Amino acid sequence: MDQALLQRLEREPLPRVLFVHGQEAVWRDRVFELLKQRSAQDEFGQWNWSVLYGSKELSLDAVTAELAMVPWGDSPRIVVLRGAQQVPADTMHRLVQWLAEHPDANCLALFFDQVDEGWKFLQPLRQIAVEIQSSVLEGPQLTEYVSRYCAEQGKRMDKVTVQLFLARVGSNLQVIHNELEKLLAYTGERGEITSADVEEVTSLWPEQIANHAIFQLTDFIVQKKRPEALRLLQQLLQAGEVPLKILALIERQLRLLLAAKTGGSNLELAAREMGESRAFLLKKMRAQAGRFSLDEIILGFHAIVQADGEIKLGAPGEEVLTDLIIKLT
Repeated sequence: MDQALLQRLEREPLPRVLFVHGQEAVWRDRVFELLKQRSAQDEFGQWNWSVLYGSKELSLDAVTAELAMVPWGDSPRIVVLRGAQQVPADTMHRLVQWLAEHPDANCLALFFDQVDEGWKFLQPLRQIAVEIQSSVLEGPQLTEYVSRYCAEQGKRMDKVTVQLFLARVGSNLQVIHNELEKLLAYTGERGEITSADVEEVTSLWPEQIANHAIFQLTDFIVQKKRPEALRLLQQLLQAGEVPLKILALIERQLRLLLAAKTGGSNLELAAREMGESRAFLLKKMRAQAGRFSLDEIILGFHAIVQADGEIKLGAPGEEVLTDLIIKLT
């Protein structure tokens, strides 16, 4: 998103046509709110503000009537068309032609959730419109965005903490903003947001769980880090993770722990016998195996079987898994 362009939209005369598109809904919403606020600043704003929604049945006459309407007072009339990708391409083509033929029309802001570069009306639209791309931020751009956002709020978050934050919450800007607001409220007047703050306050999001964040829970269990494991369990369940899936992964981690403890020096063979493609996890687990006796591991398997039966009989998954983690740690 071009921040300089947004600043110009706040104070300079509005362009006749705005072409807003891209996958990041936060940016599209920001442009929409900017236009809405600008209209509301005028005493006739409510009469000079019109929002239409794209559909296959959208009438071209209805749009051009809004664009041709004489504004109230001296302020510009702003017409917004949201979800413009839903409008048939031939209707959009005729709308663009109408705009080219009527240079004195009111301001039109076209919002597209997605764009097909094969649309024939795109080239003539770009010739008459100011284009705003709401692209998804990734990598260093996203890291810089979070750091800058915190700085604007009078907070500091170092690069390592920002990376931890993004690893937990993902790259969706709406989620990022929600989690940052929680951190800002949590830290109060303190100037720095720490890694401990991030781990305490932020929530995991579903896509992060799909990318194996759930394995962090099982790591906490074999490390006997009970508070961390219980806190992460709460976040996983709140994010919609299925209790039986969590239970299955805990059982797998316990099997790895048993193999690491009893597999002798040939962990490659032990891994193959378990159906694992590599011995990496067993080698990693060996460092934790000393925390558990064989009796504890066997009792752990009994506890897992009991937990499985209770969940399948209708017991609350949160209560069963909490009790299981306490037993294992």
